[in-house]
Amino acid sequence: MKFILLSLLFLISLNTYSQDERNFRDLFKAELDKEVREDSTEDSKYVVNTPLYKIDLDGDYRKESIFYEFKDGMSWIHFLNYDESRLKSFKLDVNGFGAKVYKVRVRNLSKDVLGLVFFFYEGLTKYTEMNSTVRLYFVTIDSKNLSNIYMEKGPIFWEEKRTHQGHYFQRPNKLSFVDFNKNGTKEILIKQGNTASVFMYLKKGKWLKF
Repeated sequence: MKFILLSLLFLISLNTYSQDERNFRDLFKAELDKEVREDSTEDSKYVVNTPLYKIDLDGDYRKESIFYEFKDGMSWIHFLNYDESRLKSFKLDVNGFGAKVYKVRVRNLSKDVLGLVFFFYEGLTKYTEMNSTVRLYFVTIDSKNLSNIYMEKGPIFWEEKRTHQGHYFQRPNKLSFVDFNKNGTKEILIKQGNTASVFMYLKKGKWLKF
């Protein structure tokens, strides 16, 4: 079983109609701090992780770090402070082979809330049917305070399936940010064909779906 995660890139989408959405291409190029790596791999049999990606998360002109890790069959997103001390770690649920984060969109949801949407390929399963899915995870940082980092498990964004009768289909979605109620905070809109789901951010990592 091979996990080619050292070459993982977060492929960041840029919304050309937005001034506050940032586009990042060459992510995770710096090497992991030795102390962080040793702490991360302690008592683990199989660990693959990306190098650190540096980004200013709280607007103080000092860059924090994010890295993705696959450890003993579990996937994690780690957030580190500017001095590379650990801030928060969040577990991502794996459903099959080849799970990985492959994309993230970074957006100011409001003047006080930074949002990151992680696109997580949950993996491929092949039993009586073939199935693979991509799920969204919503990370928010409230009030530019790094003690207020929250992650919410979001909806399935993409699905691929082949039934044991041989029928094959895909269900892709589209994601956009829209301030529907004009209150200064953008909602996340997920569209699939003629159907749509809206996720409204409340506070402290809480979301309202409708």
